[in-house]
Amino acid sequence: MFNLVIKDIVIQKKNFLLTFFYTVFFSFTFSSFKPIGLGLYVLAPIVVSFMFISNAANYDDKNKCELVLNSLPIKRADIVISKYISIFLYVIISITYSVLIGFIGKTAGLSIYNISISSFNIISVLTSICIFSCIFFPLYFKFGIIKIQMLILIPFMLIFSLTVLAIKYAIENPNNILVQKLTNTSIFTLNFLALVICLIILLISLMISIRIYKNREF
Repeated sequence: MFNLVIKDIVIQKKNFLLTFFYTVFFSFTFSSFKPIGLGLYVLAPIVVSFMFISNAANYDDKNKCELVLNSLPIKRADIVISKYISIFLYVIISITYSVLIGFIGKTAGLSIYNISISSFNIISVLTSICIFSCIFFPLYFKFGIIKIQMLILIPFMLIFSLTVLAIKYAIENPNNILVQKLTNTSIFTLNFLALVICLIILLISLMISIRIYKNREF
């Protein structure tokens, strides 16, 4: 199973430099978003993680990897699980990009990088990508990447937009009852609840994807 995860990472090694520069680009593009650091430490990693997920699916389809894998003594459940595990690796890579760029930018004295990453940033990225993946993978395992290639942009843009709007609303409406309750709740508690919810929906999506893929004919 872990060899399948490594496979998804290795096949994209040529994209590592490209996605790094995309992180730089998006950090500048979203630099005006508040609070400071939202573009670099939340929005850029979300976009780059999405790119990794969709690129891996496109590569598998282009090279008929599913036909090869299903001809080998590999459980279909393991193929599905490996895709879900890779989500966390993509998030780690994308956040590492942001931290490295932030360090370089701060050392260079650029004001837009004058902030460090927080646990809230990391959980925001992970939660957003997990929600997207929970929608993407069941559709991917049911229909394949070609049939849903344009369709997957809809949930991604929706999740991306909602993340921006939710944070913007919280900043502009500090007296809102829900915002005050969240503000008065410790960061650790918020992060823990978000992580638990994220893992629960991811597990549900995983079970759905396994069931779909086991019944799929090639």
